[in-house]
Amino acid sequence: MYICVCNAISEHQVQDAIAQGASDLGDLQAQLGVATCCGCCAETATEYLPGGRYAADVGAAPGGLTGEVEVTVLSRTAIRHVA
Repeated sequence: MYICVCNAISEHQVQDAIAQGASDLGDLQAQLGVATCCGCCAETATEYLPGGRYAADVGAAPGGLTGEVEVTVLSRTAIRHVA
């Protein structure tokens, strides 16, 4: 599903940005460009941030995130330990 139609930003892209540390709308705007054109998507995008309606969907994994998690950022892969 597209969150931001103006900039073709998908739900998956928003979830990935939040999983990688975006914590507010400003972070999502800087990383993805979401809500930088008409702004109609700002409310929906913030629902994926911590405390939002869809926040539980971000990083959801059976049993929660523990152990090692592989994260790909701009064509680089890093292994991070999540406690």
